[in-house]
Amino acid sequence: MQKIQENDINTISLTNYISQKPAQRSKIVLSCNFINFLERGEKVLHYANKATVVKDSHFAILSSNNCLMTEKLSVDKEYRSTLFFFNNVHLTSFFIKYDSLIKGVSLQQEKHEEPFLVFIKDEFIVNYIVSLKIIQKKSSLISTQILQLKFEELMLHLLEKYPQQILSFKTRTQEGYSDVEIRKAVEKNITNNLTLSELAFLCHTSVSTFKRKFVKLYGINPSQYILQRKMEIAASLLLQNENPSEVFHKVGYESHSSFSQSFKQVYGISPKQFQQKK
Repeated sequence: MQKIQENDINTISLTNYISQKPAQRSKIVLSCNFINFLERGEKVLHYANKATVVKDSHFAILSSNNCLMTEKLSVDKEYRSTLFFFNNVHLTSFFIKYDSLIKGVSLQQEKHEEPFLVFIKDEFIVNYIVSLKIIQKKSSLISTQILQLKFEELMLHLLEKYPQQILSFKTRTQEGYSDVEIRKAVEKNITNNLTLSELAFLCHTSVSTFKRKFVKLYGINPSQYILQRKMEIAASLLLQNENPSEVFHKVGYESHSSFSQSFKQVYGISPKQFQQKK
C-alpha cells in the first residue's frame, strides 16, 4: 500500500513525477488533495463509487481518500505528470474568499458529490502548465504565496467554465463508509473486476468488517452476489445480441473461457447456447 501525503497541514506544493515502469493496480492512500496534469501515459482511477481513465489530453483533481491507481506508459515508454498538492484548508479558503462569485452560480441540476474531477486540457490549461514549469525553473524554493495564487487562478478558471463540476468536488476524512455508501461502492464496481480486499480498502474497512457488513446488507456472501450480478448483466447483453466474445470483457473477465465457466455455473448452459435459446 502506497501513501501520498503532505506532512504539514498548511503545505501547498508542486512536483514532477516521471516513471519508465508501468505500475499495476495499487492501493493508494491520498492524505491530501492534488491536481494531476498528465503529460504522457494514462492513469486508471478507482474510487469507491467512481472509476475512469485519465489520458494525457486530460488533467484530474483528486480528493484525499483511498483509491486504486494504475499507470500505463506512453508509446515512448514513459509516464510523466506535474502534481499540484493542496489540502482542505486551501480549498475552503478559496470558497470563502470567492463566496460572492459562487453565490452567483446558478446550479442547473441537483448537486452530486464527486471524489474526483477530470477535464480536457484547453488552451488556458496548456499555458497554465507551461507557467508552472517556468516557476519551477526560476527557483528551487517556490514561495507558498505564489502557489496559492496559482491555485486560485486555476480554480477561478474552472469555476467560470465548469461551475457545476467544481461545486460538486467533495473531500472527506478517512473514516469507514456508511451502509448506503458501501452499497454504492459495490454496485458501481460490479464489472470492474476488483478483489474483495480492494473493495474493502476503497470503503476504508478491513476485509472482515466489509464481509460482515456485506452479508448484513445483501443476505449473501460477496463472491456469490457479485457472480450473480455479473451474470445477470451478461445475460442482458446477450439478449441484446452482443457477441459472447465481447461480453466477457464488459462484465470484468480477463478471458472468454473463465467467463463461460462462470456463466454455466449460474445458468447451466454456455453463453452461446443461452443466446440461441431466446
